Amino acid sequence: MRVKATKMDGCGNSFLVIDEMRTPLDGFDREQISSALASQHDTDGILYVDQLHGMPTMKIFDRDGTEETMCGNGLRCATRFFRDHYVAADMFTIVTGDGVKEVVVEQDLVEVNLGEARDYRQIDHNIHYVYTGVPHVVVIGSEMSLESARELGKSLREEKSLCEYVGHPEGVNVNFIWRTDDGIAVRTFEVGVEDVTQSCGTGSAASAYVASKVFGIALPIQTHSLGGTLRVRADNGGLAICGPTRYQEKVIGFAHARCLTPIMPQEHWQHNFAQQGL
Repeated sequence: MRVKATKMDGCGNSFLVIDEMRTPLDGFDREQISSALASQHDTDGILYVDQLHGMPTMKIFDRDGTEETMCGNGLRCATRFFRDHYVAADMFTIVTGDGVKEVVVEQDLVEVNLGEARDYRQIDHNIHYVYTGVPHVVVIGSEMSLESARELGKSLREEKSLCEYVGHPEGVNVNFIWRTDDGIAVRTFEVGVEDVTQSCGTGSAASAYVASKVFGIALPIQTHSLGGTLRVRADNGGLAICGPTRYQEKVIGFAHARCLTPIMPQEHWQHNFAQQGL
């Protein structure tokens, strides 16, 4: 089956947007479609946008085909797509797996309110946990290489005792953060992508929330990832993330095929990890 999609990114966090108002996929296996298209077009996830009772809706599937409840940069891309194609107002709401979210388009920037940070706890002297639509561990440290973030992120993401301790045996996203002159740097190892991504919206929100507690700096906080900068601020009891989005290209994927290259151009937790770089 051929599937038309729009490739977008938010601060380098890339997605294929599938418009189900034009191409309904009821009855089809979205997990299989998502993993196939993500591999073919080298993207972090698949966004399915639709309407329910007149309200914009978004579903997010990871690169491996797993459905998630929330994706911050995915929500920002979906916001831009809805505003450009279906919604006349700059401020509206989108129904997600983590509830109804308020979103705003501000010229070339898109801001979305992820809601309240939940279930915060300090796990160790430099390791914290918070839920911002999906589970995030935040590790406080100093500047580290991409390879170190990848290696240590994979180790923590797969550590069963940690994942069970925070109530997410399926795995947690892992963020490494350190102070910068105007905010914090963030490197996020994402579940479902199984790698450090260019940016992570929910991870940036979680990191800023933890940084505000640990470093004593007030929101808004600038979070600097490999793909760009997001502003995280407090908004009506929730955390709002703001930054740019970008259209890349229109693509066609094949739902029953896999390809490694794009088809078209383009209470106490015990741990024993080495602390190098943390």
